Amino acid sequence: MSYKIFVLYSYPNDKIFVGYTTSLTDYMITMNVMESDNPLYEFRPWTLVHMELFIAEDEAMVREGFLKQEIGQEYIRREIIPMFDFR
Repeated sequence: MSYKIFVLYSYPNDKIFVGYTTSLTDYMITMNVMESDNPLYEFRPWTLVHMELFIAEDEAMVREGFLKQEIGQEYIRREIIPMFDFR
């Protein structure tokens, strides 16, 4: 099984969400299509801007933790989001 670390970005709300899952397709459907009581649902649409694959869940969780920290958030805003044109 592989674990996907992902970064979602909501351009209209300038929100970043970092998470990990084994099924990114299902997660994207939940975040963008299905009605949900997830509080992040209100910030849709979410765009996948980054993904990394890991075999070990513990490694995935360490990377997710880094990207959720302030230094990781700065990295996302500086290096990843500018690669996209949301205009």
